[in-house]
Amino acid sequence: RPGWAAEWIEERRERTDRAERRRTGPAAKAKDPKTAERRERRVGDGLAELDQWLRDQVAHGLARAEKAPYRLWDDAARRLVDAQAGGLAGHVRGLAAIPRSPGWPDRLLEEYALLRLLVRAHQRRDELPEGLRETVRSRIGFTVAQEEVVTGGERVRDLWCATGSRDTAQDLLSTRRVWLRGRRTGRPALVLSFAAPGTSLDASLIVGTEVDAELAFYPGSQPLRALVAERFGAAVPGRPAGTPVRGFLDEHAAALALDPWLDRWPATLENVRLARAGGGDLYVIDEAGDALPLRMGDPWRLLALSGGGPVTMTGEWSSRGLRPLVAWHGTEGTVVL
Repeated sequence: RPGWAAEWIEERRERTDRAERRRTGPAAKAKDPKTAERRERRVGDGLAELDQWLRDQVAHGLARAEKAPYRLWDDAARRLVDAQAGGLAGHVRGLAAIPRSPGWPDRLLEEYALLRLLVRAHQRRDELPEGLRETVRSRIGFTVAQEEVVTGGERVRDLWCATGSRDTAQDLLSTRRVWLRGRRTGRPALVLSFAAPGTSLDASLIVGTEVDAELAFYPGSQPLRALVAERFGAAVPGRPAGTPVRGFLDEHAAALALDPWLDRWPATLENVRLARAGGGDLYVIDEAGDALPLRMGDPWRLLALSGGGPVTMTGEWSSRGLRPLVAWHGTEGTVVL
């Protein structure tokens, strides 16, 4: 082994040991209750200010939003950052794009209503069930340490198939969403990884493979985000078992009843074909005739793969439609879209 390699490995081991000591040391274990109390007060004040801001937007009318500068939402988001409610800040900042999309008044009013619902839920958090209370805190920006999830989170062992992956970048931070689906439980899961500039995202979960693993789920009324707590073997090629459109919509409705702030939900559809509506929009349609609208920029890869035949397809479902991620074809195998 070259000397420089041995030196690099030793330095890396020392850095890991130092990080572990900082994480598990007495200072890390003991959380200052006064610090937590101060943050709770700041968040409460920030949400009260957001509540008044939302009232003002509705009182003044939505029409002005169409020509409003980006500063209208950015200023509100900055105040939430100052109040240590970072989760809400990102959501509010994203509202600026809505007035530039079709049917924007309905969508903007819906988003304002969901924000108000979140504010009210936080104000009455002591009356909420534990799972819903954790969901509200997570949406606002309170985080749960990975160590707490691994040691105290709900554990589920299954054959987990990686059904899709999507990378996004915002404010110099890259995020990778990997969707999983349990073969025995049929349960969806979301594994997130983050990378700062110059670092790499986690690539241990490969789309189109499945692994026997135990996941630890973050707390919430609809547990979805998870960590891979333990693996029991290497990943092997796999294909998820899907549902018809109606089964997926029932699953999504049940999840939305538990967490009304869900902005996306994983779909795994079996034996669906592509179809065009009268206006030229693309849909996926199952054997029962139920359909979902597709939201994608370039449909040609999916059109060429399916050739009019049935495929198993996964994607992210939102209020704007289904964004395809992966398709499985009888002869072509796994194709990332």
